Amino acid sequence: MKELNYNNSNANKMKIGFAKRKQTLSRVIIGLFLLFCGIGVYSADFSKSQNAETIIGQVLTIATVIPAFMVEGKFKELKGEELKTFIETADPEQLAEYYNQKNEATRKELEAKIESKATKEDIEALKTQLAEDGKEQLKMLNKALKEYGLAIEKINKENRANSLTTQTTAIRKGLEENLEQLKALKGVDRSKATESGWISFKAADTMLESTNISGGNVPVEQRIPGLNLIATRRIRLYDLFAKGSATSNIISWVYQANRDGSAGGTSEGTTKNQIDFDLVVASQAVVKRTAFIKVSTEMLDDIDFIESEIRNELMRLLMLDVESTAYSGNNTPPNMNGIRTVATAFAAGTFAGTVDNANEADVLTVAANQIAIANQEAPNAILMHPSDITKLKLYKVSSTDRRYIDRLIFIGDTLTLDGVPMIATTLVTAGTYLVGNFNLSVLYQMQGVMINIGLDGNDWTKNLRTIIAEWRGALVTKNNDRTAFVKGTFSTDIAALETA
Repeated sequence: MKELNYNNSNANKMKIGFAKRKQTLSRVIIGLFLLFCGIGVYSADFSKSQNAETIIGQVLTIATVIPAFMVEGKFKELKGEELKTFIETADPEQLAEYYNQKNEATRKELEAKIESKATKEDIEALKTQLAEDGKEQLKMLNKALKEYGLAIEKINKENRANSLTTQTTAIRKGLEENLEQLKALKGVDRSKATESGWISFKAADTMLESTNISGGNVPVEQRIPGLNLIATRRIRLYDLFAKGSATSNIISWVYQANRDGSAGGTSEGTTKNQIDFDLVVASQAVVKRTAFIKVSTEMLDDIDFIESEIRNELMRLLMLDVESTAYSGNNTPPNMNGIRTVATAFAAGTFAGTVDNANEADVLTVAANQIAIANQEAPNAILMHPSDITKLKLYKVSSTDRRYIDRLIFIGDTLTLDGVPMIATTLVTAGTYLVGNFNLSVLYQMQGVMINIGLDGNDWTKNLRTIIAEWRGALVTKNNDRTAFVKGTFSTDIAALETA
């Protein structure tokens, strides 16, 4: 083989050339394998050799320079010194082309012998020659690949060793060539840097978040999942009411009124005691309470939790409104007939002016008695403002007896008065109260809270959506059950009980 000449400037070209030659030699080896397969059986159809010829013709690269072994388009086998010289001086592509042409000529010769029905000995001799030639060719091709691989490795090592030196030399040369121009910058006023071509070099300094970060949030803030909600009143009264289903827009009932006469003893021959009463139909209209929120489609798309939070907010605020009108509604639709509206006002009765140092606990005790003398069941809850309950917790037996009032007892986390739980809620105005048996007040509802999303007005053209929440129902406190509830104002009722 001829000696390889290389330098640093053509290293990449030689690596590419080697890769191509390696691919070519690999294809030649595959072609030889296919050729041997094609002639492996003496009596077989020679079309297998035709297939090998086709494959070899597709994968071999044709040399661009006419080699010495081709004379007037025909293969000329090299022998002796001529063959030795050719092998030593040829590059891998020329060597591969020579073996390709030689194998082609031998294949045609074998084909001709088969067609002419040559003797078995002649055919076997030619096959033996092909096998020996193939071994020699593979040996020479492997040697060529090895030598080219060593050459490329040598180039890679020298490139790695010389790359930094080459770059350093280029930088030094550039500075030396522009030495005079750099000296001229020494006295230039930096304030005129744009006009004079001043070059500013930034010195390394301490990296700070305040000075070395721009264009975005680095680091990205930690986002706590969920939404921190505005504090709202806890729903308490709604849970106290009995529940029913509304099937019409009017809910009616029949109550007994105007009872006359009474039962009593009857003497012989005298008229028995007669009783009568009236039947009165009363009714309550079903009312609707609503709320809605408008939101853009962009917000619905971009904030993954916004739709669910909007639904929760509508549900929360709507039920607070339902509870409010169920407590103090004035019975003018769309307001309900609130429980405080129909409750009986506090009456001191026989306790008026009889309680020394009266307080809120005394008022509530008299209110419970008022319910009892109205022949109603005992109350099951007392609704008060949180501040008024706290005031009760601070009461002592007297100014000299610092013990707390024994009738005020905690059951769990709920304060009770004579066993009746006191419900703290800002729904009740401070300084007022409501005592009663809330099982006698029924909240009739149509399907509960309904939430829908749709288009309203110009929502379509403005990419908006309207989310609506609505509730329909009525609070029914039948006429003869209203004395089971007592309402009042502490300051007024305390004054009514206080001794003169």
